[in-house]
Amino acid sequence: MGIVKRLVHPIWLSILLGMAAAVASAADVTIFTRPPAPDKLAEILLGPKYRSVGDASADAPGRFGMMINFEYDSVKIVPRTLPLLDSVGEMLLLEEVSKKVLVIEGHADASGPEAYNQSLSERRAEAIKRYLVATFDVSPKRLLVLGAGESDPHDRHDPYHAVNRRVVFRSSQSIVID
Repeated sequence: MGIVKRLVHPIWLSILLGMAAAVASAADVTIFTRPPAPDKLAEILLGPKYRSVGDASADAPGRFGMMINFEYDSVKIVPRTLPLLDSVGEMLLLEEVSKKVLVIEGHADASGPEAYNQSLSERRAEAIKRYLVATFDVSPKRLLVLGAGESDPHDRHDPYHAVNRRVVFRSSQSIVID
């Protein structure tokens, strides 16, 4: 319910926001189509009731995806998808998550030149960071931006599919902000 594996609208550039484990493939990220509760996102990211610091499983963060749309060939976020991004912002404000650092990875599909896709993926990840900082007053130090370009497609069988145009969020377990 409320979860899809493929994007269907060819006009909108679809973005996946997910907290991805560094070693996991992009293909098994669940994509939410409706905003989940912020504490549910924290639990997915950090584990049952946010895992204690000594828990060995804390090194393997959970992951989730969300349908966030950008205007075509642009970094402008489509307003109707902001409630999904707002769930991430609200999760970042939870006390249990307030010192965690998130990595925002921009991704692109394989259409267009590789260098352009690399730049576009970086700029879209930066747009997500700017939104979270401006809207939720999240410290920019808690959000690290990376661009992956077209190097890690969600749909490896179709590198041109819209589902490959996404932003992935993952926890940076080794970095904590004081």
